[in-house]
Amino acid sequence: MANPEGMSSHGSGRSPGHKRETREIVRIVVAGLAVILLIAFVLDNSQTVKVGFVFFNTQLSLIWVLLIAALLGAGADRLFILVRRRRKAAADRA
Repeated sequence: MANPEGMSSHGSGRSPGHKRETREIVRIVVAGLAVILLIAFVLDNSQTVKVGFVFFNTQLSLIWVLLIAALLGAGADRLFILVRRRRKAAADRA
């Protein structure tokens, strides 16, 4: 049945494209805020620190230390999940 006022059949006066546009605007705003927070985080943690590894010491910017630690933590998390899935699959087959 045609709607003479051009309203969608869902009852709201908005077209389905309007909802998509709103979501895209929200995504852009959230991404912009994330970039601003990332820049503030980098600038706030730009001082150089002494980092001790097993066999040597070095001077690094604190942001690099934090990023490397985050990447190593994420990698360890993925590795543990993979090992757990393989063990569960092996137990299910037995």
